[in-house]
Amino acid sequence: MYNIIIAYIHGELTTGIEVSENDDLLEEGILDSMGMIKLVSFIETKFQIQVPFEDMTLENFKTVKKICDYVSIKS
Repeated sequence: MYNIIIAYIHGELTTGIEVSENDDLLEEGILDSMGMIKLVSFIETKFQIQVPFEDMTLENFKTVKKICDYVSIKS
């Protein structure tokens, strides 16, 4: 799952910025509000889960590790 999310971020949301498991995606400017919507849409489609608006928090989407933890719980 980690590799799938990293590949998506590299392919769709960054231009040559390397992203690791614990990088703060928002603080480092990798994710903005539009990027968050795109990422959530990708996650919902790829992992066949629903991400309610109230779950779109820093706690769940700050790092790739947190995203993977969230998806693991939801699937």
